Amino acid sequence: MATTIVRGIATAQSPIIHGGETRGGTLTEFRRVKAVVDGRIELLPLISGNSIRGMLRDACALFSLQAAGIEQLPNLRAFHLLFAGGALTRTDSGNYINLVEERRLRDLLPALSLFGGSVGNRILGGKIDIAEWVPLSQETRGLVDVRYHDRCVLSIYDLVDIVSFTRRDDAKSRKLQEYLDDGTLALYEQQRSARQEANEAEEKGASQQMRYSMECLIPGTVFAVEFALHNTSVVEYGTFLGGLALFATRPAVGGRSSGGLGRVKLDLEQVSFTEPNRPVAELAAAQIETARQHIAARAGDILQLLRG
Repeated sequence: MATTIVRGIATAQSPIIHGGETRGGTLTEFRRVKAVVDGRIELLPLISGNSIRGMLRDACALFSLQAAGIEQLPNLRAFHLLFAGGALTRTDSGNYINLVEERRLRDLLPALSLFGGSVGNRILGGKIDIAEWVPLSQETRGLVDVRYHDRCVLSIYDLVDIVSFTRRDDAKSRKLQEYLDDGTLALYEQQRSARQEANEAEEKGASQQMRYSMECLIPGTVFAVEFALHNTSVVEYGTFLGGLALFATRPAVGGRSSGGLGRVKLDLEQVSFTEPNRPVAELAAAQIETARQHIAARAGDILQLLRG
Protein backbone atom coordinates (compact mmCIF):
# COMPACT_ATOMS: atom_id res chain seq x y z
CA MET A 1 0.00 0.00 0.00
CA ALA A 2 1.46 3.35 -1.07
CA THR A 3 1.65 5.99 1.64
CA THR A 4 2.25 9.69 1.10
CA ILE A 5 3.22 11.88 4.03
CA VAL A 6 2.44 15.59 4.09
CA ARG A 7 4.31 17.14 6.97
CA GLY A 8 5.91 20.34 8.13
CA ILE A 9 5.28 23.03 10.67
CA ALA A 10 2.46 25.34 11.71
CA THR A 11 3.40 28.60 13.39
CA ALA A 12 0.92 30.35 15.68
CA GLN A 13 0.18 33.87 14.53
CA SER A 14 -2.10 34.60 17.48
CA PRO A 15 -2.80 32.92 20.84
CA ILE A 16 -4.16 29.39 20.48
CA ILE A 17 -6.67 27.98 22.95
CA HIS A 18 -7.75 24.35 22.94
CA GLY A 19 -9.85 23.59 26.00
CA GLY A 20 -9.38 20.42 27.97
CA GLU A 21 -11.68 18.75 30.48
CA THR A 22 -10.31 20.56 33.54
CA ARG A 23 -11.79 23.87 34.58
CA GLY A 24 -10.97 25.88 37.68
CA GLY A 25 -13.68 28.44 38.32
CA THR A 26 -13.50 30.86 35.41
CA LEU A 27 -10.20 29.42 34.11
CA THR A 28 -10.22 26.85 31.29
CA GLU A 29 -6.99 24.88 31.02
CA PHE A 30 -5.36 23.88 27.74
CA ARG A 31 -5.88 20.25 26.72
CA ARG A 32 -3.04 18.15 28.11
CA VAL A 33 -1.73 14.64 27.48
CA LYS A 34 0.48 12.57 29.77
CA ALA A 35 3.93 11.78 28.38
CA VAL A 36 7.21 10.43 29.71
CA VAL A 37 9.93 13.10 29.58
CA ASP A 38 13.43 12.18 30.82
CA GLY A 39 12.02 9.42 33.00
CA ARG A 40 9.26 11.49 34.58
CA ILE A 41 5.60 12.06 33.78
CA GLU A 42 4.72 15.42 32.25
CA LEU A 43 1.37 16.85 31.23
CA LEU A 44 1.99 18.39 27.82
CA PRO A 45 -0.36 20.75 25.95
CA LEU A 46 -1.09 19.20 22.54
CA ILE A 47 -3.70 19.94 19.88
CA SER A 48 -5.71 16.79 19.22
CA GLY A 49 -5.53 15.24 15.78
CA ASN A 50 -9.27 14.64 15.98
CA SER A 51 -10.03 18.37 16.10
CA ILE A 52 -7.81 18.97 13.05
CA ARG A 53 -9.45 16.02 11.31
CA GLY A 54 -12.89 17.54 11.86
CA MET A 55 -11.87 20.88 10.37
CA LEU A 56 -10.24 19.24 7.34
CA ARG A 57 -13.25 16.97 6.78
CA ASP A 58 -15.43 20.09 6.63
CA ALA A 59 -12.97 21.85 4.31
CA CYS A 60 -12.75 18.88 1.92
CA ALA A 61 -16.55 18.54 1.91
CA LEU A 62 -16.91 22.24 1.07
CA PHE A 63 -14.33 21.91 -1.71
CA SER A 64 -16.33 19.00 -3.16
CA LEU A 65 -19.64 20.88 -3.01
CA GLN A 66 -18.10 23.93 -4.66
CA ALA A 67 -16.56 21.78 -7.39
CA ALA A 68 -19.94 20.11 -8.02
CA GLY A 69 -21.74 23.47 -8.02
CA ILE A 70 -24.03 22.35 -5.18
CA GLU A 71 -25.08 25.39 -3.16
CA GLN A 72 -27.58 23.68 -0.89
CA LEU A 73 -27.78 20.12 0.38
CA PRO A 74 -31.09 18.33 -0.26
CA ASN A 75 -31.56 16.88 3.21
CA LEU A 76 -30.09 16.47 6.69
CA ARG A 77 -28.83 12.96 5.92
CA ALA A 78 -26.61 14.35 3.16
CA PHE A 79 -25.30 17.01 5.52
CA HIS A 80 -24.38 14.43 8.15
CA LEU A 81 -22.83 12.18 5.51
CA LEU A 82 -20.44 14.86 4.25
CA PHE A 83 -19.68 16.82 7.40
CA ALA A 84 -20.05 14.24 10.18
CA GLY A 85 -19.42 10.88 8.51
CA GLY A 86 -23.04 9.71 8.39
CA ALA A 87 -24.71 7.15 10.63
CA LEU A 88 -25.18 3.39 10.60
CA THR A 89 -28.61 1.85 9.97
CA ARG A 90 -29.96 -1.62 10.74
CA THR A 91 -29.09 -4.47 8.41
CA ASP A 92 -32.77 -5.05 7.61
CA SER A 93 -33.44 -1.39 6.83
CA GLY A 94 -33.04 -1.86 3.08
CA ASN A 95 -29.94 0.37 2.95
CA TYR A 96 -27.47 -2.43 2.38
CA ILE A 97 -24.26 -1.27 0.70
CA ASN A 98 -22.22 -3.87 -1.17
CA LEU A 99 -18.65 -3.62 -2.43
CA VAL A 100 -19.68 -2.36 -5.88
CA GLU A 101 -21.78 0.41 -4.35
CA GLU A 102 -18.95 1.29 -1.98
CA ARG A 103 -16.60 1.74 -4.92
CA ARG A 104 -19.14 4.05 -6.58
CA LEU A 105 -19.50 6.04 -3.34
CA ARG A 106 -15.76 6.52 -3.13
CA ASP A 107 -15.65 7.65 -6.76
CA LEU A 108 -18.47 10.19 -6.39
CA LEU A 109 -17.53 11.43 -2.92
CA PRO A 110 -13.72 11.44 -2.62
CA ALA A 111 -13.95 13.50 0.60
CA LEU A 112 -16.01 10.71 2.20
CA SER A 113 -13.52 8.16 0.88
CA LEU A 114 -10.66 10.10 2.47
CA PHE A 115 -12.14 10.53 5.93
CA GLY A 116 -14.42 7.52 6.08
CA GLY A 117 -17.92 7.31 7.44
CA SER A 118 -21.03 5.22 7.93
CA VAL A 119 -23.34 4.64 4.96
CA GLY A 120 -26.34 2.36 5.30
CA ASN A 121 -25.15 -0.64 7.26
CA ARG A 122 -21.54 -0.29 6.16
CA ILE A 123 -18.57 1.50 7.69
CA LEU A 124 -16.25 2.98 5.08
CA GLY A 125 -12.70 3.09 6.33
CA GLY A 126 -10.84 6.35 5.80
CA LYS A 127 -7.50 6.78 4.06
CA ILE A 128 -5.95 9.57 6.12
CA ASP A 129 -4.27 9.62 9.52
CA ILE A 130 -3.80 12.96 11.26
CA ALA A 131 -1.26 13.26 14.05
CA GLU A 132 -1.58 15.50 17.08
CA TRP A 133 -0.02 18.90 16.63
CA VAL A 134 2.98 18.91 18.96
CA PRO A 135 4.50 22.25 20.03
CA LEU A 136 8.26 22.18 19.58
CA SER A 137 9.91 22.52 22.99
CA GLN A 138 12.52 20.95 25.24
CA GLU A 139 9.90 18.66 26.79
CA THR A 140 8.45 17.46 23.45
CA ARG A 141 11.80 16.82 21.75
CA GLY A 142 11.36 13.04 22.02
CA LEU A 143 7.89 13.19 20.42
CA VAL A 144 8.87 14.82 17.12
CA ASP A 145 11.00 13.97 14.11
CA VAL A 146 14.75 14.55 14.47
CA ARG A 147 14.61 17.26 11.81
CA TYR A 148 12.83 19.50 14.33
CA HIS A 149 15.19 18.95 17.26
CA ASP A 150 17.13 22.15 16.63
CA ARG A 151 13.89 24.08 17.12
CA CYS A 152 13.18 22.49 20.51
CA VAL A 153 14.92 25.23 22.49
CA LEU A 154 12.31 26.82 24.76
CA SER A 155 10.56 25.09 27.63
CA ILE A 156 6.91 24.24 27.04
CA TYR A 157 6.13 26.18 30.21
CA ASP A 158 7.45 29.35 28.62
CA LEU A 159 5.02 28.86 25.72
CA VAL A 160 1.93 28.64 27.92
CA ASP A 161 0.16 31.83 28.93
CA ILE A 162 -3.30 32.98 29.98
CA VAL A 163 -5.64 35.17 27.97
CA SER A 164 -8.59 36.83 29.66
CA PHE A 165 -11.91 38.03 28.29
CA THR A 166 -14.65 40.25 29.62
CA ARG A 167 -18.30 39.78 28.81
CA ARG A 168 -20.34 42.81 29.71
CA ASP A 169 -24.04 43.35 30.02
CA ASP A 170 -24.83 45.40 26.91
CA ALA A 171 -28.17 46.40 28.38
CA LYS A 172 -26.20 48.66 30.76
CA SER A 173 -24.73 50.60 27.86
CA ARG A 174 -26.53 53.91 27.43
CA LYS A 175 -25.68 53.91 23.71
CA LEU A 176 -27.35 50.53 23.24
CA GLN A 177 -30.34 51.15 25.52
CA GLU A 178 -31.98 53.21 22.79
CA TYR A 179 -32.56 49.95 20.91
CA LEU A 180 -34.74 48.66 23.78
CA ASP A 181 -38.38 49.71 23.81
CA ASP A 182 -39.72 51.29 26.99
CA GLY A 183 -41.50 48.13 28.12
CA THR A 184 -38.42 45.92 27.71
CA LEU A 185 -36.19 48.48 29.42
CA ALA A 186 -38.61 48.79 32.34
CA LEU A 187 -38.74 44.98 32.70
CA TYR A 188 -34.94 44.81 32.68
CA GLU A 189 -34.70 47.43 35.40
CA GLN A 190 -37.25 45.57 37.51
CA GLN A 191 -35.30 42.34 37.20
CA ARG A 192 -32.02 44.06 38.06
CA SER A 193 -33.56 45.74 41.10
CA ALA A 194 -35.00 42.43 42.28
CA ARG A 195 -31.60 40.78 42.05
CA GLN A 196 -29.98 43.59 43.99
CA GLU A 197 -32.61 43.35 46.71
CA ALA A 198 -32.06 39.60 47.00
CA ASN A 199 -28.33 40.07 47.30
CA GLU A 200 -26.44 43.33 47.08
CA ALA A 201 -23.67 41.53 45.23
CA GLU A 202 -26.30 39.98 42.90
CA GLU A 203 -27.01 36.28 42.82
CA LYS A 204 -24.23 34.07 41.52
CA GLY A 205 -24.61 33.55 37.80
CA ALA A 206 -27.30 36.21 37.40
CA SER A 207 -25.01 38.98 36.21
CA GLN A 208 -24.39 39.24 32.50
CA GLN A 209 -21.01 40.87 33.10
CA MET A 210 -18.08 38.61 33.92
CA ARG A 211 -14.39 38.03 33.39
CA TYR A 212 -13.04 34.62 32.40
CA SER A 213 -9.65 33.28 31.38
CA MET A 214 -8.22 30.51 29.22
CA GLU A 215 -4.79 28.96 28.94
CA CYS A 216 -3.21 29.43 25.54
CA LEU A 217 -0.06 28.76 23.58
CA ILE A 218 1.53 32.06 22.68
CA PRO A 219 2.04 33.54 19.20
CA GLY A 220 5.24 32.21 17.65
CA THR A 221 4.73 28.69 19.01
CA VAL A 222 5.77 26.20 16.32
CA PHE A 223 3.97 22.87 15.92
CA ALA A 224 5.08 19.69 14.18
CA VAL A 225 2.30 18.72 11.73
CA GLU A 226 1.82 15.45 9.86
CA PHE A 227 -0.85 13.93 7.61
CA ALA A 228 -0.46 10.36 6.31
CA LEU A 229 -2.50 9.41 3.23
CA HIS A 230 -2.76 5.72 2.43
CA ASN A 231 -3.40 4.32 -1.04
CA THR A 232 -5.23 7.43 -2.25
CA SER A 233 -6.22 7.99 -5.86
CA VAL A 234 -5.12 11.12 -7.71
CA VAL A 235 -8.61 12.55 -7.22
CA GLU A 236 -8.65 11.78 -3.50
CA TYR A 237 -5.25 13.37 -3.01
CA GLY A 238 -6.33 16.39 -5.07
CA THR A 239 -9.45 16.68 -2.90
CA PHE A 240 -7.28 16.65 0.22
CA LEU A 241 -5.08 19.41 -1.22
CA GLY A 242 -8.18 21.33 -2.26
CA GLY A 243 -9.56 21.14 1.27
CA LEU A 244 -6.18 22.10 2.68
CA ALA A 245 -6.04 25.12 0.36
CA LEU A 246 -9.56 26.10 1.43
CA PHE A 247 -8.54 25.78 5.08
CA ALA A 248 -5.44 27.90 4.37
CA THR A 249 -7.60 30.83 3.23
CA ARG A 250 -8.52 31.31 6.88
CA PRO A 251 -6.25 28.99 8.84
CA ALA A 252 -7.35 28.83 12.45
CA VAL A 253 -7.35 26.05 15.04
CA GLY A 254 -8.80 25.85 18.52
CA GLY A 255 -11.44 28.14 19.94
CA ARG A 256 -12.52 31.77 19.51
CA SER A 257 -11.28 32.03 15.93
CA SER A 258 -14.04 34.59 15.29
CA GLY A 259 -12.24 36.84 17.77
CA GLY A 260 -8.87 36.56 16.03
CA LEU A 261 -7.42 33.68 18.05
CA GLY A 262 -6.01 30.43 16.68
CA ARG A 263 -4.50 31.80 13.46
CA VAL A 264 -1.63 29.70 12.10
CA LYS A 265 0.76 29.76 9.15
CA LEU A 266 1.38 26.41 7.45
CA ASP A 267 4.65 25.36 5.82
CA LEU A 268 4.25 21.84 4.45
CA GLU A 269 5.98 19.44 2.07
CA GLN A 270 5.12 16.11 0.53
CA VAL A 271 7.28 13.13 1.41
CA SER A 272 6.97 9.86 -0.50
CA PHE A 273 9.12 6.87 -1.34
CA THR A 274 8.74 7.34 -5.10
CA GLU A 275 9.41 11.09 -5.45
CA PRO A 276 11.87 13.51 -3.88
CA ASN A 277 10.49 15.76 -1.17
CA ARG A 278 8.57 18.62 -2.73
CA PRO A 279 6.77 21.66 -1.30
CA VAL A 280 3.03 21.09 -1.32
CA ALA A 281 2.52 24.35 -3.23
CA GLU A 282 4.31 22.88 -6.27
CA LEU A 283 1.87 19.97 -6.37
CA ALA A 284 -1.36 21.63 -5.40
CA ALA A 285 -2.58 23.50 -8.48
CA ALA A 286 -2.58 20.63 -10.99
CA GLN A 287 -3.86 17.98 -8.60
CA ILE A 288 -6.60 20.24 -7.20
CA GLU A 289 -7.75 20.98 -10.74
CA THR A 290 -7.83 17.26 -11.56
CA ALA A 291 -10.05 16.63 -8.54
CA ARG A 292 -12.26 19.61 -9.36
CA GLN A 293 -12.85 18.43 -12.93
CA HIS A 294 -13.56 14.87 -11.78
CA ILE A 295 -16.18 16.05 -9.30
CA ALA A 296 -17.72 18.59 -11.69
CA ALA A 297 -18.17 15.92 -14.38
CA ARG A 298 -20.18 13.82 -11.90
CA ALA A 299 -22.18 16.64 -10.32
CA GLY A 300 -25.54 15.24 -11.41
CA ASP A 301 -24.79 11.77 -10.05
CA ILE A 302 -23.48 13.26 -6.79
CA LEU A 303 -26.66 15.29 -6.26
CA GLN A 304 -28.82 12.26 -7.04
CA LEU A 305 -26.82 10.20 -4.54
CA LEU A 306 -27.20 12.85 -1.83
CA ARG A 307 -30.95 13.03 -2.45
CA GLY A 308 -31.27 9.24 -2.13
